Amino acid sequence: MLEKMKKKNVIILAIAMIIVIAGVIVASTIGFNKQLRYQDSQKIDIYVASEVDVDKIKSIANEVLGKQNMVQTIEIYQDMVTIRAKSISDEQKDSIVNKIKENYEFEQTAEKTEIKDIPATRIRDMFKKYVLPFVLSFIIILVYMVVRYRQKGILNVFAQTMAIPVLCEILLISLIAITRIPVGVYTPTLVLVVYLASITYTVIKVEKQADKN
Repeated sequence: MLEKMKKKNVIILAIAMIIVIAGVIVASTIGFNKQLRYQDSQKIDIYVASEVDVDKIKSIANEVLGKQNMVQTIEIYQDMVTIRAKSISDEQKDSIVNKIKENYEFEQTAEKTEIKDIPATRIRDMFKKYVLPFVLSFIIILVYMVVRYRQKGILNVFAQTMAIPVLCEILLISLIAITRIPVGVYTPTLVLVVYLASITYTVIKVEKQADKN
């Protein structure tokens, strides 16, 4: 029975290592698949001078640019709209402005509408505001685990509390890179869920080991 468990653990570890290596290769060569709002992109701002129907503008953007685009109103009166896509050609810009003019009366012309470049948001900047809460909570849990289960050996408890959550997060990041899941607004939530699950698993595992002794 013990031999089977050891063999199973070796297989799991080998699979994890393969996933991590593949994730590192993908992340270092082609990078992560970020949501449009975090990619290098282009936008046009159109001042319509009256409240716009975002769904109607979105339909026009989809028709001209395809479905990979973002449409937002950016003024308090919702009378200015921003359309953002990976790239916008002059022809597409002209088409969008003219199609919107068919539905709304406003002064801005296609010639006076500028295509603006938006630089990509770096991954570390996306997660910067979450780093401190994660680190502080991890330190608190680490201290708690070491103090409570010190009879198991401080180094042993420290290693388990560190290793399991870190390995789980590395696996998650590797899987995100490999599967091309878009990195965006929901990624920190996913990271947090995996973090909490790994911490819970670690506490239960150490607790069971303490009960056996």
